[in-house]
Amino acid sequence: MVYRAKPRNDEGIRSRGPSLETETKFGAYSVVPKSAKTLDQLLRSGLALSIEDLYLEVHVPDSVQGSPRAVLETFKRGAVELADFLKEKRLNPRWLIGVTHQNVAMPAQRFLNFQVITGIPDEAVDQEKRERIAEGYSTTKRWNLGLARGPLCLCYQSYAAFMDFADGLRCMRTERDPTGP
Repeated sequence: MVYRAKPRNDEGIRSRGPSLETETKFGAYSVVPKSAKTLDQLLRSGLALSIEDLYLEVHVPDSVQGSPRAVLETFKRGAVELADFLKEKRLNPRWLIGVTHQNVAMPAQRFLNFQVITGIPDEAVDQEKRERIAEGYSTTKRWNLGLARGPLCLCYQSYAAFMDFADGLRCMRTERDPTGP
């Protein structure tokens, strides 16, 4: 997940359509399907992916403003929207994967059920991802204070774990507001 404060060129990200062919927005997230053959062999092996498998690359292209609770709710709502879309379209990528800096990865692990590997070498990440991460970090309070970005992190979650997590969010939302949608 790449945290960014200003919108990415919207020509490259589209609103939800009938399929996931390009980077597509779901609430705070944007996702794009990728072939596992684009991943490093070691990572493919670790995630038990074949080169024929697909995964979803996860980004957060725009900053989410508000209180910590409001920000968290925005991310949770986006997760449910994405899960609903995947279920409706009968899409089941093996994994959801994102690369980001530690300040985004730790909350993703704590609140959004992602597993995190810290200390990914910069050279293991392609140029576009490095640029997105650097641009996103340059908009943070930490960067404005002159603090170093810290290590890159790989955030990953299996499709099954993601769908279970989204189902749990849906149930919690129903318990809080039984008259809601």
